[in-house]
Amino acid sequence: MNVTAIDEAIDKYVHERMMNKGKQPAATRFLSYAYLKYGGDDLAEFMKKVEGLLCYYIDYLKVMGNPLKGPELAWFLSMLVVGAASCYLMNSEELWPVGIAVFAGTLVHAGSLLCHAARKWCEAGVMIAIYREILELAEGEARGAV
Repeated sequence: MNVTAIDEAIDKYVHERMMNKGKQPAATRFLSYAYLKYGGDDLAEFMKKVEGLLCYYIDYLKVMGNPLKGPELAWFLSMLVVGAASCYLMNSEELWPVGIAVFAGTLVHAGSLLCHAARKWCEAGVMIAIYREILELAEGEARGAV
């Protein structure tokens, strides 16, 4: 049993849930895949591996969903540096138009960063919720298969 088969089953569930078909059709598809691919004694082992992989994915999303631990931090710090440079340019009488333009661009990028971070938090939250659904389903099937 390899990880790609487990990932494939998880991806099928996630795809079904993202298509707004509901929890029940996605669960049916996930379980039918598991029973067809690993029927009998291998099913309990498959479900335990699904549980382990999902716990890893949930932990990974909790860490990477934080915008202070990804490329967003570098983007934010570079915006601070550019914003400080634009403030310096605005203090100069001959370069104040350039400073205003650069500062305006920095504000636009700050808004873009906030939208990006909010979208990333929402997507991570949805994926964690879907992974928890699969985890509950796998735990229930693992108990029923044993």
